[in-house]
Amino acid sequence: MTWNCYRVTLKARSPIHIGYGARLGVVSRTRYYIPAKHIWAALTNVLAKSIMDRYDGRIYEDVGNSLKKSMRFSYFYIRSGKNLLAPRYDISGGLRYGNMSVEAFEQRFISSYVSTAIEKSLKSAEEGSLHEVEFIKPIESGKPVTFEGYFFTNDKEVKISPSKSIDLEKLKGFEIMVGGERSYGFGKVEITGIDEANTFFNFKIDLSDEPTLRFDKDTEFQTYAHTYAEMPDIIEGVLGDLEPLIGREWHEEKGAGGKISEYAEICYVPGTQIKVRQPAELKIIESGLWKLLPS
Repeated sequence: MTWNCYRVTLKARSPIHIGYGARLGVVSRTRYYIPAKHIWAALTNVLAKSIMDRYDGRIYEDVGNSLKKSMRFSYFYIRSGKNLLAPRYDISGGLRYGNMSVEAFEQRFISSYVSTAIEKSLKSAEEGSLHEVEFIKPIESGKPVTFEGYFFTNDKEVKISPSKSIDLEKLKGFEIMVGGERSYGFGKVEITGIDEANTFFNFKIDLSDEPTLRFDKDTEFQTYAHTYAEMPDIIEGVLGDLEPLIGREWHEEKGAGGKISEYAEICYVPGTQIKVRQPAELKIIESGLWKLLPS
């Protein structure tokens, strides 16, 4: 089954908080990019609502499963002019975002929102309720912040359910919700561009079966997604960090996000530099994670 690759642009319409359990004192940290799973969940939500006559939680599950079969999603990173600000581990400069240091990136694109509950009887802040949330700014230097990533489809008609499809181009203009803190109005992004692409980030990609990257012996490459760290025998060297991934999944009774994943998936973080000691291939799987395998 041949796949198609599309470069997709998202425009921020509100602050974006991609929480991952990291805290610094009272501050809830945000990721500085949008993981693929958030894009899948956001599209599942908006497409399920578009075909729903009345609320039915099973429709969300059906649409989500259909999208997993008919699409793959990349992570999305901030685009600033000609620079894609994806994380990158550099042996001389440590972690960078595109051509920017972490400090410079945070100064331009990251801010925070502070809130506290009020103790009505005392007319003062409730003890222990101070809460600060980091977010990606929606506006930088007077312009909307944009993100760039990729969609893969195995048909130009994207399957929403066994009986319903949508033309991929019709997703352009959709407003979707990603991340958390939506009660504060966070998470709105608009799909502003969907264009066929011949390359994937900086890679040539094989679309003949499923989205696959192929590497010759002694090739060094940068990861643009969390990448399973389970193939040490084919890896010559690594420059980056490991992260255990735990997320929320579908629960039959509680619905979306009602169950915590049972196992942590140990992955190299986006931006890790990996060198392979033998020919290898890298699959982009349903969750958007990368899986490295011997060729």
